[in-house]
Amino acid sequence: MKKMLTTLAVVAALVAVPFTNTQAQDAKPLTEKQLELIKTNVLANLEHPSLEVRAGTMQLLIDMKETYPQYDLGYAVIPMMETLKSDPKPEFRILAALALYHLDSDLGRFAVERRAKFDDNERVAKHCASLVRSWGSQSGSDNFVAEVKKAL
Repeated sequence: MKKMLTTLAVVAALVAVPFTNTQAQDAKPLTEKQLELIKTNVLANLEHPSLEVRAGTMQLLIDMKETYPQYDLGYAVIPMMETLKSDPKPEFRILAALALYHLDSDLGRFAVERRAKFDDNERVAKHCASLVRSWGSQSGSDNFVAEVKKAL
């Protein structure tokens, strides 16, 4: 049951990515206070024991970068790298790699490259390699959505 809920949360997060692009046109600028609250909550939520909270926060980071590309979300790179490196669930490592891809930092790219080479899970390594290959070809209208591979 837990595995199914985790998978559903990750799939829902990945499916929502293409729908965020239309929001960027209507987004109002954020105040400094709002940005500080977002930062505090994101950092706390990335450490939360609930899988749903962590997955939702990773999706929020992707949505924030799509909606507000001018704001620096670099504070989330190190916690996302930690998730990518050491989370026991492959689905969360893939989502962390996808979030790092959207945050588009050199440090995040390095972490995704390392996971592509050294992750023990073949699926995670393939998704990370795919993200690395498409890293430089990002555009505002195209979103990269990780492929879901069914286990046979």
